[in-house]
Amino acid sequence: MFKVPLYLILGGLIPSFAMPVLARWKKEACAPLTVLVCGVLFVLALCFGGAMIGGHQPIFQAVADWDPPWGIEIAIEPVSALMAVLITGLYLLIALFSCRALKKEMINQDSIGWYYVEFLLCMTAMLGLVITHDIFNMYVFIEVVGISAVALVVSKGDRYSTEASLKYLILATIGSGFILLAIGMLYMITGHLNMRFAGMVLAENAAHYPYMIWIMMTLFVVGFGIKSALFPLHLWLPDAHASAPSPSSAILSGLVVKVYIIALFKLFFIVFGNEFYQQSNIRILLLILGAAAMLFGSLFAFVQLDLKRRLAYSTVAQLGYIYLGLGLGTPWAIVAAFYHLVVHALMKTCLFLCAGAISYQTGRKKVTGLQNIGFTMPLTAASFTVAAFSMVGLPLTGGFISKYLLAVESMGASFPYFIALIVLSGLLNAAYYFPIIWQFYFVNEENPAGKRVFQRDKIPFTMQLPIVLTAVGIILLGTAGVIAYDYLQQIVLHFLA
Repeated sequence: MFKVPLYLILGGLIPSFAMPVLARWKKEACAPLTVLVCGVLFVLALCFGGAMIGGHQPIFQAVADWDPPWGIEIAIEPVSALMAVLITGLYLLIALFSCRALKKEMINQDSIGWYYVEFLLCMTAMLGLVITHDIFNMYVFIEVVGISAVALVVSKGDRYSTEASLKYLILATIGSGFILLAIGMLYMITGHLNMRFAGMVLAENAAHYPYMIWIMMTLFVVGFGIKSALFPLHLWLPDAHASAPSPSSAILSGLVVKVYIIALFKLFFIVFGNEFYQQSNIRILLLILGAAAMLFGSLFAFVQLDLKRRLAYSTVAQLGYIYLGLGLGTPWAIVAAFYHLVVHALMKTCLFLCAGAISYQTGRKKVTGLQNIGFTMPLTAASFTVAAFSMVGLPLTGGFISKYLLAVESMGASFPYFIALIVLSGLLNAAYYFPIIWQFYFVNEENPAGKRVFQRDKIPFTMQLPIVLTAVGIILLGTAGVIAYDYLQQIVLHFLA
């Protein structure tokens, strides 16, 4: 069982189709079933991840026994095992949070079953996207991720979420067009849709199609750049993240935008190859766009008054670090990019869940109305503080490790001026996170002279536990991330060998 990657897809797909039937007669069972499914898939993903850490060879499976290049091939190798663990683990925490949180997220309770359909479909499609080695199958999963993510945004059904989801749908469709055009050009040159076979044919004929290859890589960057909210192709993200329910925002910011980056990474290093990637100008393009995202994403976040909208623009800035690492192109810069990808998934999940918890208990959604939260919601405020410190890049947090590695590799790749940009972006992060933390602990406008005492958070345990666990994960990645770092080295060496 633990050697069949297809179970990761079927394990989420079958329950998602059963969810509307269950919701028809026993609506209250939808949330527990979703938690159970995520838990089972998380255990399965851990088995795959443990095998990869233990030095097991990549696991390839030909669907329906049609061997590649004719059939669809799915594979568990280091990067897909990492993403499977990350996706299922965070989904399990978000599903726990959703059990009680959705009741105050203005979602029609008669539609809860359909919400969990899209919830599981999005997870299943993301798992399929990271484990497939078939490019057209990848495109199918890209579309399923996009459609289910749009449904997660529009689930509130109000004016703002509807407008945001429509914008998201239009831009995601445009991005899909660029990706599909690039896939068509690749098939025209190689005659294959399997990544490994297409890569072998392309390596033999690259000299005959230098401009065509450059155009394909550019189309992939634009298409996946739109879907992963790479600046300035990020226009859908702030509205979508701010308008969606908090669990949906955590999924979008913590996971959805990341799987598109993984897909782009696999295409560049399996199909086009590291040698051609290093020689192309695509690296310079990623460097420029990543640097612009770090700067302008932080500036836009600084002026936002809505908490979730500020967090959304912060995602744009943090994605710039990942693209910066890919643009630097050295093995250790790519390791740093992956490290930041993992850390950011935890950070942004924690922050959006904290925002949802604060709204659940207090009804506050503005960054100017968070006074005294550190005393009325101490665990939530402490977790938010940990995640915010990591976003800034303070020591003992995972964000410090990834930013330090990027700064070191900027020097090693002969781009030392990016160090100044990393420091400047960190200062801008501090400028829009520290005022929130200051309000948590040092502002009490309701009773300035009164003595404040710590109280227990009044949110359910199923909402508190995911928040605390993500904060603990951020600290572990900042203090004991050696295992994660070694595994990320294994991933990069596997693709750059």
